Amino acid sequence: MKTLNHIATVLLVEAIVLCVIASFRLINPLSAAIQSLATLLVFNIIFLALFFQLDGKLNLKLLLIVFGNFIGLCWTFIFHGLSVAGATFFGSTFNHLSLIFFPFLSSLWIVSFWSLSITVLRRSNFYEEYPV
Repeated sequence: MKTLNHIATVLLVEAIVLCVIASFRLINPLSAAIQSLATLLVFNIIFLALFFQLDGKLNLKLLLIVFGNFIGLCWTFIFHGLSVAGATFFGSTFNHLSLIFFPFLSSLWIVSFWSLSITVLRRSNFYEEYPV
């Protein structure tokens, strides 16, 4: 059982690293790739700093980080597609607007995901303390 937990931990850490690498490598313009990489790195650093102080299993916390990275990666791909389509349709001024609004729109998924993650961690602790 302990070996299975170690294997799961290693696989979850690898998934986190792959999401971060994919956020940089799979988006073509360098500015968008740097934005997506910075967003995921900030998410991971703040998530690690805040959530590892809470009670809960390590693999559950790593699984939440993997889900957060996957959501951030999908959000970046969707936003990048909308940015390219908007720049094609409206012109280059849309690129400037998307550059300005990307951090604010990224904070929407980050804050939403953090609140849901806190709920999951708190709920798991509640059921461990008071079994039904």
